[in-house]
Amino acid sequence: MGGLLRIGEVFRYTREKDPSVPIIDGYRNFHHATDSPGRPRVLLESGINVIAKTRGSDGLRRPALLIRSSPWKAGTRETPWHDVFDLDNGRVRYFGDHKAGLTVPTGSTRGNAALLEAFAEHNASTVAERAQAVPLLLFKAVSRNKTPKGYVEFCGAAVIEHAEQVVQEAEGDRSTFTNYVYDLAVLDLSAEDDRVDWAWIDARGTPSMLAAGALANAPRSWQQWVEHGHVVLPDVRRQTTRAGSVNLPGRRVAVDAIETPGLFPAPRQPDTAAQDRLTTVGAVELTADLLLGRLGNLSVHRRNGRASRHKPLTLLWA
Repeated sequence: MGGLLRIGEVFRYTREKDPSVPIIDGYRNFHHATDSPGRPRVLLESGINVIAKTRGSDGLRRPALLIRSSPWKAGTRETPWHDVFDLDNGRVRYFGDHKAGLTVPTGSTRGNAALLEAFAEHNASTVAERAQAVPLLLFKAVSRNKTPKGYVEFCGAAVIEHAEQVVQEAEGDRSTFTNYVYDLAVLDLSAEDDRVDWAWIDARGTPSMLAAGALANAPRSWQQWVEHGHVVLPDVRRQTTRAGSVNLPGRRVAVDAIETPGLFPAPRQPDTAAQDRLTTVGAVELTADLLLGRLGNLSVHRRNGRASRHKPLTLLWA
C-alpha cells in the first residue's frame, strides 16, 4: 500500500519499477510510495500519465492523473514549451502533449484528451459530479547525483481552472503548431502538513468504494472544492508564507500590507491633551480669519527682483 507524498520531497524513479523496495540511493522509491496492490503500477514515463478508470456502483471514474514537467527538456524539439510552476502562489501553467509534425486533431493526443476530459469534470455544476472528478498530482523532474534523470519532486494536488488553444513555434525549423495550455490551481495542503495520502487515490480506484466515500481520505481543500466548486478556489489555493511576512491568527499578512512610513508622513493625530491645556488657559481659537490675517503679515522675500512663492505656498498648505 502506498504512503504519504509530501510537497518538496524528491523520489527515486528507476527503470526496474520495483514497489517492494522502500528506499533507493537514499531517496524514497516512487513505486513503493504509489503502490496499490493488485493494480497496474503507476508510471511517470511521459508528461501526462493516466491511471486506468475504475467502474464503481456510482459510475466510471479515474483515480488520478499524474503530471510530470521536465525543465531540462524545455525548449527542445521534443518539448518546445516551457511549463511554469509557481507553487508559492498556487499556480501552474502546463502545456499539453501535441507536438510539431503530428497530423491528428489538436486535443486528440492521449495526454490532451485526458486533460480536456478532466477540465470538463472540474467545471461540473453539481457536488456529485465533482466528487467523481479526477485529481491532478503534480511532479517535476529534478537533478540529483549529477543526473537530471530518475528523480522527481512532488509538487502537490491541483484542479484545472482554464484551458485554451495556443500556437507554438517548433525548435529548429521554426514551424508552428497548435497545442493546449492549462492553468492549474494548486491546492492548499496545510491542514495535512503539505502531504497527500495515497490512500485517497487507492480508494478512488477501488470499485466497491463510492466516490463520496473516497473523499474521507482527500485533503480538506479538495473536499471544500467538491462541496463548492471553483468559487472557493481563492480560499483553498496554496499560498506560501515566506520571510518578510507576518502570521496573524486565521490569516497571512504580507509586510507590505502593514503601515510603514511612505514618501509623505502620515497626518498627525489630534493631541487632545494639548487641546485641553489650551482650553484651560483661555488660548485664542484658531479661525480662518485669524489665519488669513497672520498670513497677510508674512514677509515676502524676493529673488532676482521677483516675489518669492513662499507666501502663496504657505496659504495653499494651510
